[in-house]
Amino acid sequence: MHFVSRLRQEFPAVHLARQLKSTYPSIYRPSAFARYHWTLLGSCRHASSSTAHTLRGDSSKWTRKTIRWSLVTSGLVGLAFAWDYFYGAHTLERNTRTLWNGLMLVLDYKLNYDPNNLDKMNNVHERAAARLLHVCKKNGGLYVKAGQAIGIQVAILPKPYHVLAQLFDSAEPIPLDAVRNVIYSELGMWPEEIFAEFDSVPIGSASIAQVHRAKLHTGDLVAVKVQRPDIRKHAKWDLLAFRTLMRVYERVFDLPLSFASQYISDQIELETHFDHERENTERIRHHVLYDVPKRLRGGVAYVPAVYGAFSTPRLLVSEYIDGAVRMTDVKGLEERLGLDVNEVMKSVCEVFAAQVFRWGFVNADPHPSNVLIRRHPKRPHTHQVVLIDHGLSIPLPPKFRRQYLNLWKSLFTNDTEGLKEVCNQWGIDLGDDGFGMQAMGSAVLLQGWSKSSGPKRRGAKGVKGAQPVLSKEERQKKELEIQRQMKATVKRFLQNYELIPKELIFLGRSMRIIQANNQLSDAQAVGSPVDRIRILARGASDSLYSITLFPPPELRDTSPQRKSFLATYIDANIEWYRFRAAITGLNVAFGSWGVFWGVLWVYKLWVDVKMVLGLKTTQSQKALVGEADEEDPFQQHMIDMAKEMGVEIDENVFMG
Repeated sequence: MHFVSRLRQEFPAVHLARQLKSTYPSIYRPSAFARYHWTLLGSCRHASSSTAHTLRGDSSKWTRKTIRWSLVTSGLVGLAFAWDYFYGAHTLERNTRTLWNGLMLVLDYKLNYDPNNLDKMNNVHERAAARLLHVCKKNGGLYVKAGQAIGIQVAILPKPYHVLAQLFDSAEPIPLDAVRNVIYSELGMWPEEIFAEFDSVPIGSASIAQVHRAKLHTGDLVAVKVQRPDIRKHAKWDLLAFRTLMRVYERVFDLPLSFASQYISDQIELETHFDHERENTERIRHHVLYDVPKRLRGGVAYVPAVYGAFSTPRLLVSEYIDGAVRMTDVKGLEERLGLDVNEVMKSVCEVFAAQVFRWGFVNADPHPSNVLIRRHPKRPHTHQVVLIDHGLSIPLPPKFRRQYLNLWKSLFTNDTEGLKEVCNQWGIDLGDDGFGMQAMGSAVLLQGWSKSSGPKRRGAKGVKGAQPVLSKEERQKKELEIQRQMKATVKRFLQNYELIPKELIFLGRSMRIIQANNQLSDAQAVGSPVDRIRILARGASDSLYSITLFPPPELRDTSPQRKSFLATYIDANIEWYRFRAAITGLNVAFGSWGVFWGVLWVYKLWVDVKMVLGLKTTQSQKALVGEADEEDPFQQHMIDMAKEMGVEIDENVFMG
């Protein structure tokens, strides 16, 4: 208090204001400065009565201005949010929530993330996952689809992010009045005028639309897909917020993350146009009916017909499929339908292989609810794969499809030059250290790959062999080197991002979802994690043979130096046999590996019985039945690095 009193005596507000005015005449505003010090130091008793009166007048004038501007600003903000609430479908509120939480998430990771402190890392992950879940649930619509895309990666995400699995639950239903209004606005008639029956209770409610069961006056059962009323209003702003955040993350993390954001936005926005989905459905239905590989003949796959007369950009009426279950509903498949889960999954992978390699038109959202299984209508003892919801289907141009086929062939035949050639065409620099090539192979197959032995399978647990014990400092040094190498590899991959085919983004997503579906079914029933790779590779070999012999017009070689058909035929057959030999070798290797694990399992059972009975067991026996595995170094590097970063990768991520 003594210091404050002395300060008031030595530097009264008015005196100090005059001092500064004479010293800094060009930048000083006396009234504002005097008002500040008058209030802060209470120096009115040192000023003359006239000066005090002037200052009080200035102060009340300043206060009135402040109040006036505060009221105007508050009123404008209130009006903006009121308009947003009643007419803007909460667009302003949603975008504000997104940007705020996005910035907080970035700052949290930048300021609080410590790779050397597990507790801090987990806390940051938990806060980030909670923010993400909150935004997706509150905003709904396309945000739920984005959250589902992240949630499907639960095997490679930090454990706190597993809460995003909540987004796979059914979305909040659309009120029946809103459903009726959408139907009336699209067709000009109420549901009871169009349909003989219309179930008021939806059979499914998702982020973009809701489905009701109905019956036409002809007696046909149909599924009526009704778009959420405000999804179109939200889509443009939601996707703008997404692109903005990608640019922010690009600067924060020093990685080119926004190069494909416009392409992603365009594809997702098309999903809200049901006339586009109708065209996609008709295209894929044509392929399934008239252009299937031998293994899918006889109606193994099916696409419900669309009733075009009742379909609009916001309404889609299609054939209703009765008695079907989701592809991952193992209990329903086995007990209710009496089907073999393993055979079902093989057919699902066959259909997906045909989409990618044969037809060049792939569903980028093949989650379990979009792949239904029912008994075959004509052969009830077998199954039929029913494909629905084709809103997010991506066409693969012939040039890209041939490059992708060559990439798969190179990975299986260990043709490193062929692999480099395809990657160079895509602007991807693999480098000379071998790590980039290994990373590319593993990323494409979603399994371990090395240039010496090709595709690998992460086996079941068994004998692991001696592993060097590293000190904490050595582990940190090793992991820092791996992190540096991985980030350098990713940056090198993306340095020519304008050449990278954008189709790879959705194709990779689709591959991962199919793998996740395979893992889900395998976790509940007897399945073979190698089937996916084998079936896809077999489909790739057949399609590469066809596209080489009978290329589409844009891929035909019209130069005078082109090969004759006979030479092309011979080359195509040689490459097909090489490709198939590699696949057969993989099957033999994995078959032998399966026999080995069968023998080891029997031996482990015997040792377990001996241990339970208290009989003597050697240390080697205990070690043999403990942990065993033939590790892929790249996979193990990924798992070890993730653990050091506080991310616990599920070991099954490289299976399926």
